[in-house]
Amino acid sequence: MKQFIFKFLPAFIFTVFLISTSVCQTSEQNAMQEKERLAKLEATMKAASSKFWTCNAGIGLDLGQLLNINPYVGSGSNRLGIGGALNYKANYKKELLTWNNDILFNLSTQRIGSGTITNGSSEKVPFEKALDLLNLNSNIAYKVNAESAWAYSFDFGFRSQLLNSYIDSASNKIYLKELKVGNYNTTLASKLFSPALITLAPGMKYTKGTKFYAFLSPVAGQILIIADQNIANLGIHGTALKEGSTIEFETTKFSFGALAKAGYTSVYYKKLNVNTELSLYSDYLDKPQNIDVVWTNNFGVEVFKGFNIGLKVDLYYDDNKLNSISDSKAIGGVLGLGKRVNIIEQLLLTYTRSF
Repeated sequence: MKQFIFKFLPAFIFTVFLISTSVCQTSEQNAMQEKERLAKLEATMKAASSKFWTCNAGIGLDLGQLLNINPYVGSGSNRLGIGGALNYKANYKKELLTWNNDILFNLSTQRIGSGTITNGSSEKVPFEKALDLLNLNSNIAYKVNAESAWAYSFDFGFRSQLLNSYIDSASNKIYLKELKVGNYNTTLASKLFSPALITLAPGMKYTKGTKFYAFLSPVAGQILIIADQNIANLGIHGTALKEGSTIEFETTKFSFGALAKAGYTSVYYKKLNVNTELSLYSDYLDKPQNIDVVWTNNFGVEVFKGFNIGLKVDLYYDDNKLNSISDSKAIGGVLGLGKRVNIIEQLLLTYTRSF
């Protein structure tokens, strides 16, 4: 018996060792295969998720720089103009769900001349503001069914300014900083969230292919916010006087009404890009017959891959707001305040990229 054990024991131990080694190798191989499978699955999920998003970023530049050193008398002076438009779009689409997001920041400033603004002052010639507009829009829609052009939808909008605006009482010009020097006497007229307009609108959305859409909400709410009480007290941004006061205005205004929007986008001759959107709002609670209008238009001609010459023409009208009345014969080109249509036109060199 002992001879049998001693004879076969080494063979038995060797066999167990081979089986254990084989099992361990198989386990390691299975673990590696499982790890590779999970990595491929994660990569596939990321790839599938990225297909649902379409992003587009664009920048438009409006540069007007002129250096004129020791000019002939009457021949001009230095000019530095900085402006442009930043636009970012992020659109999501999966089965019946779409979610479109659009951010636009539009700014234009200029400084004419150099040096100080008056004798005995170290204050440099300031930058004037020509345009400052911040727009955020988001729309989420869920189609009634796969074949239908109609979708249940919710629309969100935000409009404000990003930089402070100071109006000079003598020239009616708008500067980027406060000035209390010599003939300059500015008043803060607007800044971020003063004012700000927020729109919340549940409704129905109709989409025709990729070129046309229409949105209608009969229960749209708007909130006008003027966070700075001093700016609100100017009485130019659309809020009412506080009850019992003749000088203090409300810092908020709530509106409830109907919102209608429509948009069209297309490419002609493979070079000309056209994009237009019209928004109409009626406040049931305050003169519903007076419609607030926002109409934006973009025209672009591609001159090189990604580079376009763009023309932007926008129209704004808010029945509750007072605008500066443009008059070429008035001081500073402004003849008081009143209800007017605001028209903005820009010619830009733009670069866009999709990813």
